[in-house]
Amino acid sequence: MDGYDVYRAAMSGDHWWDWWVNWPLSNRIRLGDVYEVQGNALRRAGDLAGRGITFTTEDGTPPATYAYDSQGSVAVTFKASGKSPAALSALTKADAGAAVEFRRDRTAFVAFQGISQTDVADVRALAKTLTEGWVNKSWDESLRAVTSVLSVAAGTVLTAAAAGASAELRLSGAVGAGGPTEVLDLAVGASVVRRNALGAEWTGPELTPFYQVVRLRETWLGKLKADFGPPQPGRGAFASALPPIVVEEIRDDPDAVLTVADPEEQLPFATGEPG
Repeated sequence: MDGYDVYRAAMSGDHWWDWWVNWPLSNRIRLGDVYEVQGNALRRAGDLAGRGITFTTEDGTPPATYAYDSQGSVAVTFKASGKSPAALSALTKADAGAAVEFRRDRTAFVAFQGISQTDVADVRALAKTLTEGWVNKSWDESLRAVTSVLSVAAGTVLTAAAAGASAELRLSGAVGAGGPTEVLDLAVGASVVRRNALGAEWTGPELTPFYQVVRLRETWLGKLKADFGPPQPGRGAFASALPPIVVEEIRDDPDAVLTVADPEEQLPFATGEPG
Protein backbone atom coordinates (compact mmCIF):
# COMPACT_ATOMS: atom_id res chain seq x y z
CA MET A 1 0.00 0.00 0.00
CA ASP A 2 1.63 3.27 -1.11
CA GLY A 3 1.24 6.67 0.53
CA TYR A 4 -1.74 7.68 -1.58
CA ASP A 5 -3.54 4.41 -0.80
CA VAL A 6 -3.01 5.01 2.92
CA TYR A 7 -4.39 8.54 2.63
CA ARG A 8 -7.34 7.45 0.51
CA ALA A 9 -8.24 4.61 2.87
CA ALA A 10 -8.08 6.96 5.85
CA MET A 11 -10.32 9.59 4.23
CA SER A 12 -12.81 7.06 2.84
CA GLY A 13 -13.11 5.53 6.29
CA ASP A 14 -13.78 8.88 7.95
CA HIS A 15 -15.91 11.96 7.21
CA TRP A 16 -15.39 11.73 3.44
CA TRP A 17 -16.65 8.17 3.01
CA ASP A 18 -18.81 8.99 -0.04
CA TRP A 19 -16.28 11.18 -1.88
CA TRP A 20 -13.57 10.40 -4.41
CA VAL A 21 -10.10 11.31 -3.15
CA ASN A 22 -7.96 13.51 -5.38
CA TRP A 23 -4.18 13.01 -5.61
CA PRO A 24 -1.97 14.88 -6.02
CA LEU A 25 -3.91 17.62 -4.32
CA SER A 26 -2.87 20.18 -6.93
CA ASN A 27 -4.91 18.39 -9.61
CA ARG A 28 -7.70 20.72 -10.67
CA ILE A 29 -11.04 18.99 -10.51
CA ARG A 30 -13.80 21.25 -11.81
CA LEU A 31 -17.54 21.10 -11.43
CA GLY A 32 -18.97 19.70 -14.66
CA ASP A 33 -15.85 17.75 -15.67
CA VAL A 34 -16.64 14.53 -17.52
CA TYR A 35 -14.61 11.33 -17.24
CA GLU A 36 -14.82 8.16 -19.26
CA VAL A 37 -14.12 4.69 -17.87
CA GLN A 38 -11.80 2.85 -20.24
CA GLY A 39 -10.83 -0.56 -18.94
CA ASN A 40 -9.30 -0.06 -15.51
CA ALA A 41 -8.59 3.65 -15.90
CA LEU A 42 -10.26 7.03 -16.22
CA ARG A 43 -9.76 9.46 -19.07
CA ARG A 44 -10.91 13.03 -19.30
CA ALA A 45 -13.80 13.40 -21.73
CA GLY A 46 -14.34 17.14 -21.77
CA ASP A 47 -17.01 18.73 -19.65
CA LEU A 48 -20.76 19.19 -19.52
CA ALA A 49 -20.58 22.67 -21.05
CA GLY A 50 -18.68 21.31 -24.04
CA ARG A 51 -21.51 18.82 -24.53
CA GLY A 52 -24.11 21.57 -24.51
CA ILE A 53 -25.26 20.77 -20.97
CA THR A 54 -25.77 23.79 -18.74
CA PHE A 55 -26.32 23.74 -14.99
CA THR A 56 -26.63 26.07 -12.04
CA THR A 57 -24.47 25.83 -8.93
CA GLU A 58 -24.98 26.16 -5.22
CA ASP A 59 -22.74 26.19 -2.17
CA GLY A 60 -22.62 23.12 0.05
CA THR A 61 -22.25 23.11 3.82
CA PRO A 62 -19.01 21.30 4.65
CA PRO A 63 -17.14 21.73 7.94
CA ALA A 64 -14.96 24.85 7.85
CA THR A 65 -11.92 22.88 9.02
CA TYR A 66 -10.89 19.24 9.21
CA ALA A 67 -8.19 17.42 11.17
CA TYR A 68 -7.34 13.72 11.19
CA ASP A 69 -4.70 11.94 13.28
CA SER A 70 -5.52 8.23 12.78
CA GLN A 71 -7.47 7.91 16.03
CA GLY A 72 -4.73 9.50 18.10
CA SER A 73 -1.87 7.38 16.80
CA VAL A 74 -0.03 10.50 15.59
CA ALA A 75 1.86 12.55 18.18
CA VAL A 76 2.40 16.27 17.54
CA THR A 77 4.91 18.45 19.41
CA PHE A 78 4.53 22.19 18.85
CA LYS A 79 7.27 24.81 18.88
CA ALA A 80 6.80 28.59 19.07
CA SER A 81 9.16 31.07 17.46
CA GLY A 82 11.84 32.15 19.90
CA LYS A 83 11.73 28.93 21.88
CA SER A 84 14.62 26.50 21.96
CA PRO A 85 14.14 23.78 19.34
CA ALA A 86 14.78 20.94 21.82
CA ALA A 87 14.44 17.69 19.89
CA LEU A 88 13.34 19.42 16.69
CA SER A 89 16.71 19.22 15.02
CA ALA A 90 15.82 20.89 11.71
CA LEU A 91 14.26 24.02 13.22
CA THR A 92 16.11 27.06 14.47
CA LYS A 93 15.20 29.06 17.55
CA ALA A 94 13.50 31.65 15.34
CA ASP A 95 11.29 29.07 13.62
CA ALA A 96 7.72 28.22 14.54
CA GLY A 97 6.84 24.65 13.74
CA ALA A 98 6.04 21.18 14.93
CA ALA A 99 7.25 17.60 15.00
CA VAL A 100 4.85 14.90 13.82
CA GLU A 101 5.53 11.29 14.82
CA PHE A 102 3.58 8.24 13.67
CA ARG A 103 3.31 5.42 16.20
CA ARG A 104 1.96 2.97 13.63
CA ASP A 105 2.59 2.32 9.95
CA ARG A 106 -0.03 3.00 7.28
CA THR A 107 -1.47 5.93 9.20
CA ALA A 108 -2.23 9.48 8.13
CA PHE A 109 -2.10 13.03 9.43
CA VAL A 110 -4.35 15.59 7.74
CA ALA A 111 -5.11 19.25 8.50
CA PHE A 112 -7.33 21.40 6.24
CA GLN A 113 -8.47 24.99 6.74
CA GLY A 114 -10.87 27.12 4.70
CA ILE A 115 -13.05 24.33 3.32
CA SER A 116 -15.71 25.21 0.75
CA GLN A 117 -18.02 23.11 -1.40
CA THR A 118 -19.71 23.75 -4.74
CA ASP A 119 -22.47 21.51 -6.09
CA VAL A 120 -24.62 21.16 -9.18
CA ALA A 121 -27.88 22.66 -7.93
CA ASP A 122 -30.61 21.07 -10.07
CA VAL A 123 -30.12 17.31 -9.98
CA ARG A 124 -33.51 16.71 -11.60
CA ALA A 125 -32.56 18.75 -14.64
CA LEU A 126 -29.23 16.92 -14.94
CA ALA A 127 -30.93 13.53 -14.60
CA LYS A 128 -33.31 14.44 -17.43
CA THR A 129 -30.55 15.81 -19.65
CA LEU A 130 -28.30 12.76 -19.20
CA THR A 131 -31.24 10.44 -19.87
CA GLU A 132 -31.92 12.36 -23.08
CA GLY A 133 -28.23 12.04 -23.90
CA TRP A 134 -28.39 8.27 -23.44
CA VAL A 135 -31.48 8.09 -25.64
CA ASN A 136 -29.76 10.15 -28.34
CA LYS A 137 -26.47 8.26 -27.93
CA SER A 138 -24.48 11.32 -26.83
CA TRP A 139 -24.10 9.88 -23.31
CA ASP A 140 -23.46 6.30 -22.24
CA GLU A 141 -22.81 4.06 -19.27
CA SER A 142 -19.05 4.66 -19.32
CA LEU A 143 -19.33 8.39 -18.58
CA ARG A 144 -19.14 10.11 -15.20
CA ALA A 145 -19.89 13.77 -14.40
CA VAL A 146 -18.42 15.77 -11.51
CA THR A 147 -21.30 17.25 -9.50
CA SER A 148 -19.62 18.28 -6.24
CA VAL A 149 -16.15 19.69 -5.59
CA LEU A 150 -14.57 20.34 -2.21
CA SER A 151 -11.87 23.03 -2.11
CA VAL A 152 -9.46 23.88 0.69
CA ALA A 153 -7.66 27.19 1.23
CA ALA A 154 -4.62 25.44 2.72
CA GLY A 155 -3.71 22.00 3.94
CA THR A 156 -1.11 19.47 5.03
CA VAL A 157 -1.19 15.72 4.36
CA LEU A 158 1.39 13.24 5.67
CA THR A 159 1.33 9.45 5.74
CA ALA A 160 3.61 6.90 7.39
CA ALA A 161 5.39 4.19 5.44
CA ALA A 162 6.53 2.58 8.70
CA ALA A 163 5.94 2.78 12.43
CA GLY A 164 8.13 5.52 13.85
CA ALA A 165 7.90 7.67 10.73
CA SER A 166 8.29 11.35 11.49
CA ALA A 167 8.45 14.82 10.02
CA GLU A 168 9.36 18.31 11.13
CA LEU A 169 7.29 21.20 9.80
CA ARG A 170 8.32 24.82 9.61
CA LEU A 171 5.43 27.30 9.67
CA SER A 172 5.22 30.71 8.07
CA GLY A 173 4.43 33.93 9.90
CA ALA A 174 0.70 33.21 9.49
CA VAL A 175 0.77 31.52 12.90
CA GLY A 176 0.11 33.80 15.89
CA ALA A 177 2.83 35.12 18.16
CA GLY A 178 2.32 32.24 20.56
CA GLY A 179 3.17 29.75 17.83
CA PRO A 180 1.13 26.70 16.83
CA THR A 181 -1.11 25.34 19.57
CA GLU A 182 -3.37 22.89 17.73
CA VAL A 183 -3.26 20.50 14.82
CA LEU A 184 -5.20 22.85 12.53
CA ASP A 185 -2.41 25.42 12.84
CA LEU A 186 -0.30 23.04 10.76
CA ALA A 187 -2.58 23.45 7.73
CA VAL A 188 -1.38 26.93 6.79
CA GLY A 189 2.09 27.91 5.64
CA ALA A 190 3.70 24.57 6.46
CA SER A 191 6.76 23.09 4.79
CA VAL A 192 8.45 19.78 5.56
CA VAL A 193 12.06 20.42 6.56
CA ARG A 194 12.92 16.95 7.84
CA ARG A 195 11.34 13.62 7.02
CA ASN A 196 11.83 10.00 7.98
CA ALA A 197 9.95 7.05 6.46
CA LEU A 198 7.08 9.14 5.13
CA GLY A 199 4.84 7.56 2.53
CA ALA A 200 3.19 10.65 1.07
CA GLU A 201 3.43 14.34 1.84
CA TRP A 202 1.70 17.44 0.58
CA THR A 203 1.60 20.99 1.90
CA GLY A 204 0.26 24.08 0.24
CA PRO A 205 -2.60 26.42 -0.59
CA GLU A 206 -5.61 26.08 -2.89
CA LEU A 207 -6.16 22.34 -2.82
CA THR A 208 -8.95 20.19 -4.23
CA PRO A 209 -8.95 17.10 -2.00
CA PHE A 210 -12.37 15.56 -2.68
CA TYR A 211 -15.03 15.40 -5.36
CA GLN A 212 -18.17 13.46 -6.24
CA VAL A 213 -19.20 12.09 -9.60
CA VAL A 214 -22.52 10.71 -10.80
CA ARG A 215 -23.48 8.15 -13.39
CA LEU A 216 -26.74 6.80 -14.77
CA ARG A 217 -27.99 3.87 -12.71
CA GLU A 218 -27.95 0.46 -14.38
CA THR A 219 -31.43 -0.20 -13.01
CA TRP A 220 -32.75 2.97 -14.66
CA LEU A 221 -31.21 2.12 -18.01
CA GLY A 222 -32.47 -1.44 -17.68
CA LYS A 223 -35.98 -0.12 -17.12
CA LEU A 224 -35.77 2.14 -20.17
CA LYS A 225 -34.54 -0.74 -22.32
CA ALA A 226 -37.28 -3.03 -21.03
CA ASP A 227 -40.02 -0.44 -21.60
CA PHE A 228 -38.84 1.13 -24.85
CA GLY A 229 -35.97 -0.95 -26.23
CA PRO A 230 -32.32 0.08 -26.54
CA PRO A 231 -31.23 3.16 -28.52
CA GLN A 232 -31.24 2.37 -32.23
CA PRO A 233 -28.64 3.40 -34.82
CA GLY A 234 -29.42 6.85 -36.15
CA ARG A 235 -31.95 7.67 -33.47
CA GLY A 236 -32.64 7.16 -29.82
CA ALA A 237 -34.95 4.71 -28.11
CA PHE A 238 -37.80 7.15 -28.65
CA ALA A 239 -39.00 8.75 -31.82
CA SER A 240 -38.83 12.28 -30.40
CA ALA A 241 -38.67 13.76 -26.90
CA LEU A 242 -38.82 11.71 -23.72
CA PRO A 243 -42.33 10.41 -23.09
CA PRO A 244 -44.17 12.40 -20.40
CA ILE A 245 -44.27 9.36 -18.13
CA VAL A 246 -40.45 9.16 -18.18
CA VAL A 247 -40.11 12.89 -17.48
CA GLU A 248 -42.51 12.50 -14.57
CA GLU A 249 -40.52 9.59 -13.13
CA ILE A 250 -37.32 11.65 -13.32
CA ARG A 251 -38.99 14.61 -11.63
CA ASP A 252 -40.46 12.45 -8.87
CA ASP A 253 -37.30 10.49 -8.07
CA PRO A 254 -34.03 11.74 -9.62
CA ASP A 255 -32.10 9.46 -7.25
CA ALA A 256 -33.54 6.50 -9.15
CA VAL A 257 -31.90 7.90 -12.30
CA LEU A 258 -28.50 9.13 -11.08
CA THR A 259 -26.26 7.67 -8.41
CA VAL A 260 -23.17 9.12 -6.78
CA ALA A 261 -20.36 6.77 -7.76
CA ASP A 262 -19.04 4.90 -4.75
CA PRO A 263 -15.38 5.46 -3.71
CA GLU A 264 -14.73 1.81 -4.56
CA GLU A 265 -15.55 2.71 -8.16
CA GLN A 266 -12.76 5.30 -8.34
CA LEU A 267 -10.13 4.30 -10.88
CA PRO A 268 -6.68 5.77 -11.49
CA PHE A 269 -6.23 8.15 -14.37
CA ALA A 270 -4.74 6.53 -17.45
CA THR A 271 -0.96 6.78 -17.83
CA GLY A 272 -0.05 10.22 -19.06
CA GLU A 273 -3.53 11.53 -18.33
CA PRO A 274 -3.49 14.56 -16.03
CA GLY A 275 -5.71 14.42 -13.00
